[in-house]
Amino acid sequence: MSEPRQRRIAFVTIGQAPRRDVVPEMATLVGSHVRIDEYGVLDGLDAAAIAALGPRPGAYRFATRLADGTAVELDKAATEARLATLVESLDGAGYDLLVPLCTGAALPATATLTVEPQQVVDHTLAALAHRCRRVGVVVPLAAQVDTLHLSVPVACPVRLVHASPYEPDPARAAAAFAAAGTALADCDVVLMHCMGYGAAMRTMIAAAAGRPVLLSTHLVARLLAQILE
Repeated sequence: MSEPRQRRIAFVTIGQAPRRDVVPEMATLVGSHVRIDEYGVLDGLDAAAIAALGPRPGAYRFATRLADGTAVELDKAATEARLATLVESLDGAGYDLLVPLCTGAALPATATLTVEPQQVVDHTLAALAHRCRRVGVVVPLAAQVDTLHLSVPVACPVRLVHASPYEPDPARAAAAFAAAGTALADCDVVLMHCMGYGAAMRTMIAAAAGRPVLLSTHLVARLLAQILE
């Protein structure tokens, strides 16, 4: 009897691969039977080329990370264009799933099943909001607090705060997460709306908020695990 075909996922970051801060945690939840390959929108680009993708004045911006751990901010439209090209190049390459590691990027249509994290996390939040008085959302950048667009309507008030998953100073990072959690203490549930957030960051938010906290990476990874089980 032949061995079952190994399942394969392509994770596509808007930064540079590998995402050692994100993928290992997700891989544990997805399962060791799944092969994960990583690709990055910024792979192979030098500093000047990355700088050219920086946010335009007043435009929506993304926060992401380079392979060496450096945090960068990118223009949404320019990043989405490069992401679309990369995803299209992977379509038909034998993957069971294509998964962008971003909760705010638009994607082209694909023949390969694609799981969009934004759709997963936004619809989860919308479903919970029907029975909530208020929900909290944590985003990486202060500029995103006034510009975040959820993909579906939410039935109750949403309070947004920011805390970067890419702050290199541990003390400053801990203070930012504590402040964010405290600001959301009167929310019924909190969503950490970025694939850069990890379990340790969730713990800090939850300790300060005293409320249930949902982590985008875990929501997506557990869904992937069931699809590929």
